[in-house]
Amino acid sequence: MAWESVMKNFAALYIAVCLALSSGGASAQAALAAPADFACTDKAAVHAAQQIIDAWKDGYNRRDPEHVAALYAEDAYYLTQHFATGIVHGREAIQAYVKVGTDAGYHIDSIRMLALGCSGETMYVLTRYDSTNGGQAAFGVNLVVLRKSGEQWNIVAHEAAVPDPATAIQRLEIPASTPSGR
Repeated sequence: MAWESVMKNFAALYIAVCLALSSGGASAQAALAAPADFACTDKAAVHAAQQIIDAWKDGYNRRDPEHVAALYAEDAYYLTQHFATGIVHGREAIQAYVKVGTDAGYHIDSIRMLALGCSGETMYVLTRYDSTNGGQAAFGVNLVVLRKSGEQWNIVAHEAAVPDPATAIQRLEIPASTPSGR
């Protein structure tokens, strides 16, 4: 599959997840289904994704940004609204970014996998996390892209989004004629 097609599917799935999380209900479950050409039946890949999610959460909660950064490829990207440029690039910069949160005592309460897809040496994982930051409960969603090199999976791109309940669309009306409105 061409990389352009992979990225097109990622973008479509990301939009579907954002809509699903906003709308709730049965249409949310339909929207979270992986595109057919990305359905992941590779049990080893699914296991690797869960291990990375667990290692990320555990390293973060141990306040070990070096452990978290080691999960990323050397030239990985982390996209976040919590950094001035929106893009953190490279393992060292990601470690420094994570350190800001761990030094502040932020805590990841849970990370739940919502969807996963894989094709060859590439995989994506969509998650929802709940956290406690400065005594305040928060949640966000992540789109994590992983690439396998040899036997090792590494994060190559990570986008974290934290919805703002004050400005977020609260509900969507999805027409019954669309595939996700079945």
